[in-house]
Amino acid sequence: MADELTASAFRREVHPGSGGASHLASQADQVKNHFICLDELRGLAALSVALLHASQIFGFGLSYAYLGVDFFFCLSGFVIANGYDQKLKSGVLRSTTFLLKRVVRLYPMIAAGVALGVLASLFASTASLSFADVSILAVGAILLLPLGLLLGQEAFAINNPLWSLCFEMAASVTYGSVARRRFHLWHEIAVLVLLAAALFQIVAIEGTIGPVGFGSWRACFEGFVRVGFSFLAGVLIFRWQIHRRVGAVPPQIPLFVLIGVLFFPVTVPREIYDFICIAIVIPIVVALAAAVPLSEERPFAGYLGKLSYPLYMVHQPVFQLGAQFEHFTDGFIQRLITVSFTVLAAVGVAHVLYICFDAPIRAYLCRKFSLN
Repeated sequence: MADELTASAFRREVHPGSGGASHLASQADQVKNHFICLDELRGLAALSVALLHASQIFGFGLSYAYLGVDFFFCLSGFVIANGYDQKLKSGVLRSTTFLLKRVVRLYPMIAAGVALGVLASLFASTASLSFADVSILAVGAILLLPLGLLLGQEAFAINNPLWSLCFEMAASVTYGSVARRRFHLWHEIAVLVLLAAALFQIVAIEGTIGPVGFGSWRACFEGFVRVGFSFLAGVLIFRWQIHRRVGAVPPQIPLFVLIGVLFFPVTVPREIYDFICIAIVIPIVVALAAAVPLSEERPFAGYLGKLSYPLYMVHQPVFQLGAQFEHFTDGFIQRLITVSFTVLAAVGVAHVLYICFDAPIRAYLCRKFSLN
């Protein structure tokens, strides 16, 4: 997803040429401009998913925010290709080193998310899981294995957003394994079309993309198509340089389009809406956001991007603990107040973990394994 979950890499395209690998590396180390609009949209998508889970836990309506995950997958494909395509193809970066960088990027917050999930599962009465079940779920979550399905639960019942990290890692492994190969344009188009056809069939069968990836064994296998299409679409947006062909785009356009997708106010057939958004609208949003010129400093947008992954990983356990607090108070405090403070608490926990845990741990591991 997350990358929806990585820094936005380099704005400048790097071409391997007569200068060789060392020249490529020196080029890549030059101006490191973030796709600041993508950072902003990543934060919006994370918040939308958090609000979706809040609506499920506290019982209020929110319709299509689950499509934020598909935006994450597409965004992840784009920024990973932007950051690593030429390095992998040229041999500057080995596939094993790329995968180690992905593990270092994702796993500190995965560990934090599992720890909070265990805490919420043990203390939230709504979870109703035995200690043995929680232990199995925790082991499965750390290993990114859907062991919850063996217990009659959702794939990652300890902290449900972990399901997308499982597929994010699968997409990264696949990308790192094949990125060095040269593919003909028509081969890339054929694979994308086949994945789109499979996605259409899956959405038609399930009626919505929402539970695809974690709801059942069938939905878990269908998740490979869900991540495969969006991640590949993001990769191809970069490889085909679509974001450079559309010209400069005002940041309000992709922002308002994504808000419209995630918070569409009208009830429509989900199978049609989901497919059109995933196959057409979300890739367009990613391309348009990448085409927004970096004209001025936007620190809040950058902050949203940095906070998006920690918030995504911790919000559900915090919400479950908030629901437990509401149960203890027995409605003494108005639900709106409880929900508002719980959402703010999730943001606060995400901020503290990013500053005090995620960023320092990743910096240490990058130094230890010479990944910078």
